Amino acid sequence: MRSLGTLGVLLLAVSVIQTHAQIPEQLSYQGVLTDTSGNPRPDGSYSMTFRLYTVVSGGSALWTEAKSVTVSDGVFTTYLGDTTPFPISITWSTTYWLSLQVGGDPELSPRIKLASVAYSLNPDSGGSQWQNNGNDIHYSGGRVFIGRDFPISGNEVFGVRRVSAANQYAGMYIEGTDPASWPFYGYATNGAFRAWTYLQPDSSGSSGPGWKLYLAGVRLTVPPTGGLRVGPSLNYSLVIENTTGSDGIRVLDTGDDAIQIGSNPDIPNYGVYIPSPGVSTYGLWPNTSNALGEWGLYTVDNIQAGNVFASAYTVIAKVTGSDALTKGDVVAATGVAEPIPGSQSSLSLVRLADDVQFTGIVGVVERRMVWAVAPGKEDEGAMSMQGAEGPAYPGDYVALTIAGVAQVKVDASSPIVAGQRLTAAGRAGHTRALKTRNVEGMTVSEGAPVIGVALSAPTAGNSTIPVHVTLR
Repeated sequence: MRSLGTLGVLLLAVSVIQTHAQIPEQLSYQGVLTDTSGNPRPDGSYSMTFRLYTVVSGGSALWTEAKSVTVSDGVFTTYLGDTTPFPISITWSTTYWLSLQVGGDPELSPRIKLASVAYSLNPDSGGSQWQNNGNDIHYSGGRVFIGRDFPISGNEVFGVRRVSAANQYAGMYIEGTDPASWPFYGYATNGAFRAWTYLQPDSSGSSGPGWKLYLAGVRLTVPPTGGLRVGPSLNYSLVIENTTGSDGIRVLDTGDDAIQIGSNPDIPNYGVYIPSPGVSTYGLWPNTSNALGEWGLYTVDNIQAGNVFASAYTVIAKVTGSDALTKGDVVAATGVAEPIPGSQSSLSLVRLADDVQFTGIVGVVERRMVWAVAPGKEDEGAMSMQGAEGPAYPGDYVALTIAGVAQVKVDASSPIVAGQRLTAAGRAGHTRALKTRNVEGMTVSEGAPVIGVALSAPTAGNSTIPVHVTLR
């Protein structure tokens, strides 16, 4: 092969193709191939051999790469290290010289010194740094940082920092060249993938388009035009563990139902809507963590149900008269009171019942109630009806048992046995057995209002007995 003449070489840039324990992994090499007259060599493919040395002449090559390179109008471009990677012994922390041999000709001379033209390599905290479009890229101890030379935490191995202003983005994009590709960010341990987040812009896939979190299946999806989809899940789709004292879930103003459980039909304007047939067993089952006679479910409005099962029923009433009311008092209605704030239902005015003047028995006092700021809602000022200790004085509220089992005060002067029907006693607020008389072989009871049926006789030291309240 005859001499090809002179060779002009330009090193234009350093391209970091991978990040391992050395940098750069590949060099972008561009040159001009000419003859002895300086004319570009003919277009074609030329055999070229590149070698890397630590000395300007002589010595043994640390690395050799032979390849076929395409030349067009004398100009060629190739990447060094793409077919024969640089060995790990080349640390790039010293100066190297690059030689080129075309075909069977001798190596071109002089060798090219790899310095700041190719890359800027300087000691940096035991590692290295180089320039990339004016942004500092730092490598140290197996870590890479762009825009800074320090980790945010000891666990960080890659970081990006931008000198930014307020309300200005600072971050990183992961891009796929095809509009229907799925760019992702993955998480792996010990060489095995574990989870990833990705963008699915098209409609392919079982869960449709959106930004997704994958962990043994798609667990979270943010659709392009929807809200948020959670699941599927083998157990709980969503668990909220709240230890801050704030709301677990807060649903602000919505144009439709705040929460819907189940499928269509869609009926708007409900806080929680469970469409028919709803769920297979319990549509709503609220339990309090510490049942103290307060509210498992609270509303100042009406509740409508096809059927209701309960151990007891209570209503709210307002105290009037001259006496304070306590638990177990039998009370009679004397008038009507204004509704609780926010409610449309009027309340009864009540006072101690007796068997002479106040005989309109409406229930048994369960406890005193107050209208106050709900616990934990001091900032919002939300009000609720709450149980309180102590007697209920005129103007206060009380909860009355109107059906079910209640402890009722008894008049000790009136013998009572289990199964007897009870009414108001002469002692205000207490109960006694209905008076009976035998008339011509028949037992006739007085026509007084009945509180309920005694479930046991009075016992020594107790002022109340259990009564199944059935007002009539």
